[in-house]
Amino acid sequence: MRDLEDAHRWYGLSASGGCPQGALGYALSLLQRASDEATQREAAVHLRRAAEAGLPTAIHLLGSVTEHGIGVTRDSHAATELYRRAAEGGVPAAQVQWGRALIEGRHVRKDPITGESWLRRAALAGDSEAAAALGDLYSRNGASSGDYAEAAIWYRKAAESGHRAAAKALGTLYLTGAGVARDESEATNWLRISADAGDCSSQVDLANLILKGGGNADDPSRIIGWFGQAATAGDPVAAFNLGLCLVKGFGVARDEALAMQWMRWAAEALPEAQHAYAQMLAEGVVAPADPRGARSWFHMAADAGIMDAQVSLAEMMLNGRGGPRDIHGAVALFEKAAAKGHGGAMFALGAVHGGGHGLPTNRAVAERWFHAAAEAGHAEARLMLAKYLADGVAGERGRAEARSCSERAAPPAVTRPGSEAPGENSKDM
Repeated sequence: MRDLEDAHRWYGLSASGGCPQGALGYALSLLQRASDEATQREAAVHLRRAAEAGLPTAIHLLGSVTEHGIGVTRDSHAATELYRRAAEGGVPAAQVQWGRALIEGRHVRKDPITGESWLRRAALAGDSEAAAALGDLYSRNGASSGDYAEAAIWYRKAAESGHRAAAKALGTLYLTGAGVARDESEATNWLRISADAGDCSSQVDLANLILKGGGNADDPSRIIGWFGQAATAGDPVAAFNLGLCLVKGFGVARDEALAMQWMRWAAEALPEAQHAYAQMLAEGVVAPADPRGARSWFHMAADAGIMDAQVSLAEMMLNGRGGPRDIHGAVALFEKAAAKGHGGAMFALGAVHGGGHGLPTNRAVAERWFHAAAEAGHAEARLMLAKYLADGVAGERGRAEARSCSERAAPPAVTRPGSEAPGENSKDM
């Protein structure tokens, strides 16, 4: 029968009798129950006695308490030396610490090759942290497919031992096809293992895969459970994702009112949530539309660099919705988003320079922006460019190119409400 109190007593008697193993056991027992500094100091004394007797595990643990200043003065340099001694004594966890110290040059001359050999030694002895560290090492190198293939080998070894970060990394490799054959099913399996272990980023990645049609039948409700727990615990990212699931009815009955509550809460900390909440206000998802409130939240998200928010805010400023009209401010925002490749912003710039928006008409500039938007895949821009080229409104006619633009233009894609860029035929113009 397990009896921690009796074990503690016997370890104490063994330690007082001068037994190094007893001193190690008593130190561990003290550390487990340490609620004050005096107990931590007593544990460190017994650890030191066991380490001085040459016990590798005691040397490693003494290095750990020395590194973190538990019961002793914090001294990372002395801790590194203790890790070296324990590594040479065959303790895999110490070999990981010593290997990392050599790779990083932490209180020792930098030696990545020898450091890697220590990590390999520990990984081959079954240490999952060492295997994951090797995966990270090769993944960071990433100079060739061989590096990623080697990373995948070590990530798999660590993941099969229950290392959740390694499972996440392996899933990502399968998702991107780096070092392994791209396989969304395999990626989903490894991301699920990491997500089940509590890794929040894996939960989000898995949710995105399942939204595309992957995963098992019970995954949606499982994901809602993850997001709900994390959101209730105060995680704004989880609150944002929970809001999205509630809007889409993913894994749960659709509830836009509750979604809006979670999105509003997440918007206090997360620019993506600010943008989503602004869209809800602009659409009037639950209550009547609130253009002024939407414009304010779009402004915050735009300031944080969310391109879609910059375009939505610019559209409201251009049309004077939710606040005063500001043509030049709108153009500046469109240009900022266009510089980062936003096709809708390019199309909007073509529209505002095309006339009727309070700026001097400049069809040549408008045509250039429509051309840029068309190259970015904006279907309406292709149609508008075709019209400009066919009519020769900006100069030379280009009927062949116009025909090509018309043929390539697909029916306008359905955009997210609130993210539309203004066009020449917009009823708000």
